[in-house]
Amino acid sequence: MIIWDRFIRTFHWLLVLCFCLNYFWLEPGGSFHQAVGYTAATLVIIRIIWGFTGPAKARFHNFLPSVAGVKEHVAELSHRKVNQAQGHNPLGGLMVFSFLALFLLQAITGFLREEINALYGDSFLTSVHSVSANIIFALVIIHIIAVVVTAYIGKIELIRPMISGKRRTKHHDRAK
Repeated sequence: MIIWDRFIRTFHWLLVLCFCLNYFWLEPGGSFHQAVGYTAATLVIIRIIWGFTGPAKARFHNFLPSVAGVKEHVAELSHRKVNQAQGHNPLGGLMVFSFLALFLLQAITGFLREEINALYGDSFLTSVHSVSANIIFALVIIHIIAVVVTAYIGKIELIRPMISGKRRTKHHDRAK
């Protein structure tokens, strides 16, 4: 069954690449760092548009987090029967919105501190930019752990669909 369309998968892995380049390897404030940052910002803006116009599993209204949705997801996990047809679960949806907001914050603070002469090198913007990058890194770690735990406990393929777009369905009864 198709879970993630080509755009979502490409967006995901390009954003991973942009983050890794800027967080681990490129010189902060350098021209390559800025170009990668603007690329990430462009990807996020396109993703936001896709969240309203793309296929069903890519649309934001299909994974808006709610207390009831989180409770239902936790119950599915506790019974080791996560809905195999879903894209993002409610906690995954919360992660998506957090990443999008934080990457936009990165783009805005990076732009303001590098491109607006009156704010060039502003220490507050620099701090916000740095702290939000560290928050993204922490969320990446949480995201990776959540994917592994949800895949194991919920008996659901999460990694393969982010590569191929397709999830092989499993019968929960066979895994017992």
